[in-house]
Amino acid sequence: MGHLRRLAELTFLIAFGLTEITTTVFDQYPILMWLGAVVVLAILVDSLRCARSQWRQLREARSGGEASG
Repeated sequence: MGHLRRLAELTFLIAFGLTEITTTVFDQYPILMWLGAVVVLAILVDSLRCARSQWRQLREARSGGEASG
């Protein structure tokens, strides 16, 4: 399930960037730009949370391996 969420987040980021670059929809509807920016911020926070969790798991695995070895 996590891989699908990551794929969806990446797809949104690419679509948001391409929409900004290639169209004028955000000029016509600025609320869409702000909503997209909120979603981008949510993706950033989620990515930081997941990265922190991964680092914690690596640190615990490393310290556990040194203690038993």
